[in-house]
Amino acid sequence: MKTELVENSGSLLENHTHITSSFDLSKGSNDGVITKLALDNVLNHSIKGFRKNYLNEKNLNVINGMGVTLGDSIIGINALDCIKKINKNIQITLIRPATCHSYVEEIYSIASNLIDRLEYMPYDIKRLRRDAVNIDIGNQLYWHDFNNLEMHDFFLKNLGVDFESIPDNWKCNYWLKDSLPKDANNKNQYVLFCPKASTSLRSIPERFHYQIIDNLYTSFDLPVHGFSPITHPMYKDISKMCSNTADFIKAIAHAQHVYTCDSSALHVASGYDIPTTCIFTAINPVLRSRYYKNCKSIYIGDEITQNLHESEDPAIIEHVVSRFEAFYEKI
Repeated sequence: MKTELVENSGSLLENHTHITSSFDLSKGSNDGVITKLALDNVLNHSIKGFRKNYLNEKNLNVINGMGVTLGDSIIGINALDCIKKINKNIQITLIRPATCHSYVEEIYSIASNLIDRLEYMPYDIKRLRRDAVNIDIGNQLYWHDFNNLEMHDFFLKNLGVDFESIPDNWKCNYWLKDSLPKDANNKNQYVLFCPKASTSLRSIPERFHYQIIDNLYTSFDLPVHGFSPITHPMYKDISKMCSNTADFIKAIAHAQHVYTCDSSALHVASGYDIPTTCIFTAINPVLRSRYYKNCKSIYIGDEITQNLHESEDPAIIEHVVSRFEAFYEKI
């Protein structure tokens, strides 16, 4: 597939009839004619800016939302929650890529109280109602705003919402505790260690895990649970106990403190007001955790890693390791 299609700031059209995504096309072969999605009844903020007063709208179709990772999805769904707060009666249809990992898709089932209908691509353009607001928000990694706006603001702006008018406390992912309430009978006391992100670039290297776990136990005088195979007398690896997204979220929701990297755990913790320490290696924290009042954000990146979203390049990963070494030597 041509680079201009892979990096298109929006969705694609297959054989001029069905909406698809570069993500889905990258997962399989396709012999059809692929073009950029450009229809007069589909809005795309990266092509032409727009605003919508959702008090006056009845139906919203979001095309190719809200990302292909768990963290992006949590924040994207939060934008839908804001729209529902503006107009509780609006009907929201979400049209998604068909090939995302099941643990990502599970978050959309958890958010069923906010998403009235969930559809998957390829999606026949004839099904798009002309009396609905149809917004393409696909392939956001390649949108200019994605590297310049805080993520909640990015999704709100590109759904036509004046993000500056939205209260800060609407941008904390509180929809999570409404959709998946905490268990009031869970009295376990522990600190949670979540060192893994969707890319090595943002993950905490395993060589530092023992030191971190040891420091957490010393600081909080609580057992440490987490998602690392490291052996420590006061640590429990709960990876096998969290076989699905709901279990992962519950483990975070019941923690006394979360220590993590730039990952979905950060966004889940905010949704339950869990005090969090987050290490950022590449993306400026102001673009991810600006509205998370209980988060201590620590940036250890530099000009080599700045604004990189993913990388498995050995030289870059080794550089990231050196940044962690310099940071943990000071602790």
